[in-house]
Amino acid sequence: MVNERDQAESLRPGYLGKGTIVYEPLSALSLTQRLGRLRFACYQLIANLIAMLMLALIMLLAQRMIPPLAGQIGSGIVIIMLAIYLVGLMVRRLHDMDNSGWWALASLIPAVNLLLMLYLLLGAGSGYVNRYGTPNPPPGPLVLFAGGLFWTVNVVGLLFGLTLMLMAWQFPEQLQEIMQSVPFNVPSEPWPVVR
Repeated sequence: MVNERDQAESLRPGYLGKGTIVYEPLSALSLTQRLGRLRFACYQLIANLIAMLMLALIMLLAQRMIPPLAGQIGSGIVIIMLAIYLVGLMVRRLHDMDNSGWWALASLIPAVNLLLMLYLLLGAGSGYVNRYGTPNPPPGPLVLFAGGLFWTVNVVGLLFGLTLMLMAWQFPEQLQEIMQSVPFNVPSEPWPVVR
């Protein structure tokens, strides 16, 4: 007969051997857990959508019911909360790849932040228990769809942004020609070449 203590011990999150992992319960606000690629993208998408809805509500209220200064303060608070949450997601994603969460501070450095995001989106997490806990359980259909879609948009956008940065740095004249051939309202004066 198995006593309660042995049963509770066997249900503790971690690797039980023979390919069996007991997953930790997921918490959207934890800083100590791990976060896989698709959940990272899915949580980013949900956080951005909630922040956009809150900002739209604040803008509507600022037009009719609250003073503009209160609307600006409210918008600032929403943006700061979103930034803090997104940094927390980066920390958890770094934990999944068995890296210190302090590497998330690299997101404050221009150009390096693009490379860090690309690393977070493309890097493989460790498949088994690491020093930060168990991997995430397999993603469900919603995470596969929403996370996969946002993951794809992010990766394509980051690669496009990095390509434009490299072209502006190495081939500014060619980039200027390309941009002038785009059928948008591009300035007729030549762009200054920065070297």
